[in-house]
Amino acid sequence: MFQILPADFGIPNTSQSILVLVCFLGLAAFIWKYEVEINDGIIMSLVPWMAFGASLRVLGVIGVGEGGPIDKISFLFGNPVVYLSTFIILGCVWAIILIMGRDQIAARILLFSGMFAFVFVMVILSREGLTHPVWGIAGLGISVVVSILVWEGIKIKNEEVSEVLGSTGLLVVVGQVIDGISTAIGVDILNFSEQTPVSKIILDFGSSLPTANIIGGGWVFIFVKIVLAITLVFLFVDYVKEKPLSARIFLIVMISIGIGPGIHNLILYSVAG
Repeated sequence: MFQILPADFGIPNTSQSILVLVCFLGLAAFIWKYEVEINDGIIMSLVPWMAFGASLRVLGVIGVGEGGPIDKISFLFGNPVVYLSTFIILGCVWAIILIMGRDQIAARILLFSGMFAFVFVMVILSREGLTHPVWGIAGLGISVVVSILVWEGIKIKNEEVSEVLGSTGLLVVVGQVIDGISTAIGVDILNFSEQTPVSKIILDFGSSLPTANIIGGGWVFIFVKIVLAITLVFLFVDYVKEKPLSARIFLIVMISIGIGPGIHNLILYSVAG
């Protein structure tokens, strides 16, 4: 039987699941009530929070603090609960911003608080030792360069895409590219195994090609991710113009499921490579 869900996919017990869902829905409803504007600045400020969520997932994978206080809340770091856990922490910060009437500078506060949260977890992870930090840094650098090149190509093809989507469109590309490149590094260079069944099919196909012995099979996955990113930004131009709020919320999800796993991979290679 074909497996659809990732191998590390797991739902906490009933009481834990209810607790997480209640907190998530409560905070989402509270923020929605304030009718906050979701613009490029806000979306950009959420990127450190996506990286923070990725670092929390690594925290759960390598089991830091087993038997200690962190271990008692380890269910919050699993896949897919970590996405909700990250939003709950982000939502608490955002709710405080709104209650205090600081929504005009919300983007800046969210940006710096997200950076602080990410660095805090990275300090905890670094105590476990960094085995392959070079691949994490190299993967991030290559992803940024490739993303900019792809984005510039998109702008040349159709200027309306960048005019309508702005930096949000670039982040969509970054998310897919960093997921693709980080996965390729893990599979082709560091001998990690892919957890997501669909991605594994693509990687296995790449590994079956004659080029696999020369450049590996990960390039096929990178190519698919780039094509997906280009398709997404072109498809969302009209959607953003017609329904900007719902379209940008959906784009945030698309960005997070690219940047989150991608950064997770790069951090994991650094601490468990």
